[in-house]
Formats: sequence, C-alpha cells, structure tokens
Amino acid sequence: MLKRTVLYPEHKAANAKMVGFSGWEMPVSYRGILEEHQAVRQYAGVFDVSHMGVIDFAGEQVLEMLQHLTVNDVESLAINQSQYTMMLDESGQVLDDMILTRLQNMYRLVVNCGNTQKILSWLHTHQPKFSVHFTLREEINILALQGPSSKRILESLMDTTLAVRPFGISFGQLLGEPVMVSHTGYTGENGYELFVRRDKVAHFWKAFLRSGASPIGLGARDTLRIEAGLPLYGQEIVEGVTPFDLGYGWIVKFSKPEFIGRSVLENASRKRRLFGMLLQEKVIARHGMPVPGYGTVTSGTFSPTLGKSIAMFMADPPPEDSQQITVEIRGKEYVADVTKLPFITRTIKG
Repeated sequence: MLKRTVLYPEHKAANAKMVGFSGWEMPVSYRGILEEHQAVRQYAGVFDVSHMGVIDFAGEQVLEMLQHLTVNDVESLAINQSQYTMMLDESGQVLDDMILTRLQNMYRLVVNCGNTQKILSWLHTHQPKFSVHFTLREEINILALQGPSSKRILESLMDTTLAVRPFGISFGQLLGEPVMVSHTGYTGENGYELFVRRDKVAHFWKAFLRSGASPIGLGARDTLRIEAGLPLYGQEIVEGVTPFDLGYGWIVKFSKPEFIGRSVLENASRKRRLFGMLLQEKVIARHGMPVPGYGTVTSGTFSPTLGKSIAMFMADPPPEDSQQITVEIRGKEYVADVTKLPFITRTIKG
C-alpha cells in the first residue's frame, strides 16, 4: 500500500492527479505540467517534499562516522552550512545522493524517499564502529518554495529579513512558528526548503498558496530539473555510475584520509560523462533509448523554456560540444545537437 504525506487531503482538494512514486502516492500535476513549470520559472511554486527522509546525527564520533560514509569532506562544513554528497558501498555503487547539513550540535541528512530505509540499514550496519546515535525525524516535514519570487513570499510571512546564502541555513519564525530554512533547490531557480513540524505543514502550504505560489507536482519538477541538468536517482544515478560520470567529481574529496568506496573511485575511468542534447524535432527521448556510438539516454523531456525537446545522455567516448549525433526513438533515428549541461542557467542569490 502506498504511503501518503500529510498534504494528501490538500492535493485531492486541488484535483491533483496522483501517481505512485517510490512507495508514495504523490501529485504529478494540478493544472498541467507546462503551466506549473512556467509558474516556477516566472514567479514561484511550492512542492510537497515531505516524503523525503530526514535523519539527525549526534555523538562524540559523528564527524568520523560521516567522513567514513560519505564522499565529500564533512570537516569543511561550517555551522549552518550544507553540502551535496553521496554514500557509496564497498564496490563503489552509489547508495544515494543527499544533502548533509551541519547544525549547532548535530548533523542533518536529507535522503531520497525511496532510499530512506536502505540508508537507515546501512547506518545501522556501521554504527557499532562509532559512538554515534541517529534518528529518523518523521515529525519533521519539508516544503520547497522555488522561483524568482520565492524570497519575497517567504519574507512576507516571516518575522525577519531572510539572510541565507546558497547552501546555507537560517532560522526564524514563519507565521509565528519556528522553522529552519535551507537554500538549495532542485529547479535551477532561486529557492528554499522549509523544515517544519508535521502538524504545521498544511498551515504553511495554504499560506504559500494565498501568497501567490502555485502548487507544483512531480511532472514539472522533472522538466525543471532536466532543464537545470540535475541528476535523479534511478535515472542518471544508477548501478555502475560514479560521481565523475555525472560531472560531480568535485564532491569526491581524496584529500580526506578514507571513505567507503574510495579505492574504487581512485581507479575508476574518467572518460564517461553526462551530456545534454537538443533534438531537432519535437519528439521525446526517454530513459534507456540508444544514442548510437555513445551510450544511452538517461532523462528526456520537452523544455518549455527553450521550446525544444531536450535529453541527457551518458556517453563514452565523450562527443564534442555542438557535435551532431543521433538518438533512436521507437526504431527511428533522430538528429540532435550535443550541448554541455545545464540547458539553462540562473543566478542564485542569497
């Protein structure tokens, strides 16, 4: 049976089309993917991401444990700062990509909903080596507010001017309730994540809608993140893919003493890489479709911003930028132009 977030009644009341997603019943769209996509690019949209796993860590050896389990350098984090990172197993397989935050007296990890139990099991396996305790914070849920007007909307509801840098954390009162605000995002736009008590999620959701934000489903989330060239677990992040393949080698810190999967990454090929393509016709290249001579498509969609069909593909050997290639869609080959990722860029401000 699919799980439901606390906002399920709100989604149904808004006539959202619901679908199964990683064990959860989630909204794929409310008024249409194109309209929701443009709402985020032009103004602001609010996403229900309360299905994500929030895990808090504390203890004498918490730094040592997180350094051992993740590829990025946890020691480099200042208080109230976040980093993008990954956990690998001993074979170098990516268990999940995640956001790790250092708070005043603990660390907070946000993991993909479909991987929460897997990561908890992995943590339990390694916990006996360290003086650390960790807790799945099911009473804390997350809302994401994304778009060029997101800061203005947030500040209109908060008790203070929002001062938080990209990948930073801020605390304040939202409608009289304490919240933690992070500044990361998954759309390529300026955006924020609100960590709030589960019993207040619907209250804040309604307030964002009253302030002009549009409810956004999984469909537009996908078109937005593909335009931004951002990987998704199960699409780009699959078995055998390394952070280097994804263009995220910068998160792998060989400068720290050791971490699980280090030896595999040290010896991994650096030739394969994720690229973008712009198709010359309005056909959609889906996950797994062949790119003859290079590899396969990982994600594809029609880009509302560019007015073109776009796709990401994993290539080995790497093609040249602007080179023409072909992609096989339902037995027919279509011409596409290679491009570097992301497809679109935005200036992310504090």
